[in-house]
Amino acid sequence: MRSKMVLASAAALLLTGSVFTGCSKSEKASDEKPSNFNETGFPIVNEPITLEMMAQSSPLQPNWDQMAFFKEMQEKTNVSFKFKNSTSEQFQQKKKLAFASMELPDVFFGANLTANEEVEYGSQGLLIPLEELIEQYAPNLKKVMEKHPDLKASITAPDGHIYALPGLDNLIHSQTPLIWMNGQWLKNLGVERPSTTEELYALLKQFKEQDPNQNGSADEIPLSASSVAELRYSLLPSFGISEADGIFERDGTVHYAFIQEEYKEYLTFLNRLYAEKLLDSQLFSHTWEQYVAKGAADKVGVFPTWPIVMIGFTDVTEAANYPLLPALTSPANDQKLVTKVSEIKRGRFAITNKNKHPEATMRWVDHLYSEEGTILARLGVEGKNWKWVDEGQTKWTLLAPEGMNTTQANAQDAPGAGSNVPMVIDHEFFIKEDNPTIHTISSWVEEEYLPYAKVPFPQIYFTVDEQTTYSTIKPDIDTYLKQMEAKFVSGEISIDKGWDEYVSTMKKLKVDELVKINQAAYDRWAKAK
Repeated sequence: MRSKMVLASAAALLLTGSVFTGCSKSEKASDEKPSNFNETGFPIVNEPITLEMMAQSSPLQPNWDQMAFFKEMQEKTNVSFKFKNSTSEQFQQKKKLAFASMELPDVFFGANLTANEEVEYGSQGLLIPLEELIEQYAPNLKKVMEKHPDLKASITAPDGHIYALPGLDNLIHSQTPLIWMNGQWLKNLGVERPSTTEELYALLKQFKEQDPNQNGSADEIPLSASSVAELRYSLLPSFGISEADGIFERDGTVHYAFIQEEYKEYLTFLNRLYAEKLLDSQLFSHTWEQYVAKGAADKVGVFPTWPIVMIGFTDVTEAANYPLLPALTSPANDQKLVTKVSEIKRGRFAITNKNKHPEATMRWVDHLYSEEGTILARLGVEGKNWKWVDEGQTKWTLLAPEGMNTTQANAQDAPGAGSNVPMVIDHEFFIKEDNPTIHTISSWVEEEYLPYAKVPFPQIYFTVDEQTTYSTIKPDIDTYLKQMEAKFVSGEISIDKGWDEYVSTMKKLKVDELVKINQAAYDRWAKAK
């Protein structure tokens, strides 16, 4: 966002000319076919070409030039790469430096480009428009777009161009936030899971008072989370609001969640839990390490963190002992509601204006949107990294050499194991993994969450001017929200007495302007559908 503010004026000045330049390059790709280029079939080019790729890699991964994925793709396409990889923060810094210095690679792959970066660098002509290349050379991606009607609108910038390609993930257990219960505690007390917030309150009181971990000490923490924001993500929908960064849409109208009456009711509920010591008293202060240590010590009854992480067991089948907290109703909301996470993962692949082979590059990445290409990118090579378990190809399993687990082994040859690369993680194939625990969790999510799941707000883009305004007002709103949420929940400020002043202050911080910006972006998105 800071980079966006600094470059906003320059981007605005460059907008008209750079978009024209980008269109010209795209048109050139359409009208002048390189003699070394094959529009269909493989190889993509007759004579080998080498491009430079900048990507974010995982610490588990080797140098990408050793990966079987890239070797297989080079053999198939005649396209190879020189890699400029780095992990996490180093990559973010190097990516910004590449744009600032104009020393760009040919492609960004697994790039985690933000919507702001797409608009900013696309409007400056540093990332080229891709829509014409998609139309002519990306039949697999076009099929994905047809299957997912919201996809095109979700990756189209306000100027009408597509500057970056996405990944998709529609696995069942990836589609909603999950919140878990200590199943052994339920068994020890002989109680059922709740269906309303009042039943949850009653259960948390039992957890507090009846020694469900059976250690003879009153050390139970009925409800915890790594932060109040994480808890909100899972529980606020019970009170009738599913939001994305505070924003949600109803019947085409955008609202700010944290000044609504439903949010007030949610705060009142949490304050009640906090006052009766049913909610972790360290919710606002503990570190991640302190938080998960409570789970490892069998002190937490309900938590929004995967059990294998929260509890720390090594046998993955133990996850079946931690059922989901069902979608709940409340006095403020008589309809079950769960937040649905978008399956569209934006900003994973982009072509820069330094690339002399955009047509070949588009054909190369388009292969990853096929099932064959996705499997190669995510799992690696059949027979080496994974195999079918049966002749009917109803189950597959990952392979690992002695001394290495499947996660480590998978990362050696598949960039999609650890990096956010363009691919389509489709339920139809990946549900065939021979992993009973994942199937169990997926069935829970499918039965108990998905029927009530709703996407609160689509993935949208701001214009340069909108982003400048947004970046100016949003930090103050977020800071005030964090402060007041803690004070309301802990009881430092009475919700009944302090609510009107809180809403009034939010208005002074220009929350209505925030809503206005999101409404304009939403309207553009809806029109582009």
